[in-house]
Amino acid sequence: MRREFMQSKDAARKRLMFIQKEDYNFLAYNTILLLDVLGCTSETRKFKDFRKIAYLIDFINEGGNPELFDQSELSKIYQRAQIKKKLLHHLLIILKNRKLIGVSVNGATKTIDLWLNKESVPTAFLTADFFSKEIANINSLKSSLGTFKGFTIKTLSDKIFKQNNVLTWEV
Repeated sequence: MRREFMQSKDAARKRLMFIQKEDYNFLAYNTILLLDVLGCTSETRKFKDFRKIAYLIDFINEGGNPELFDQSELSKIYQRAQIKKKLLHHLLIILKNRKLIGVSVNGATKTIDLWLNKESVPTAFLTADFFSKEIANINSLKSSLGTFKGFTIKTLSDKIFKQNNVLTWEV
């Protein structure tokens, strides 16, 4: 009985220590899905400025259309995105080293652009029904925001947050 209690206590502690939205695996599969659904699969069809992904992660998982969120929720998403940018930077290095994504520095905009090396991602991963909710939310984002893969980070931030009266700072 004592052992069962200790195991459940350890399991609870692990759950408390795990923050899903700051987990590299969580960020990795969302990034891979986003690049795939948007068709960013070559250097000529790249996703401009990886930092935008930090703003999109919550919409990919909680409902694609930003208009469905109230001002308070949008404010929290914006604040969490600031933290995710650094995590995403580290993640890009890992994904690049594993040849899952391609990365280039855009000299004109001084940003890091990326694309999915689709041939390096298992086909079963991209066709899994397990991610149907996320894929539907990405498509909803595309419908509500238009072709945001080419937006500047400021344009994306203004379109999602500023237009909904969320206080933003320089991105």
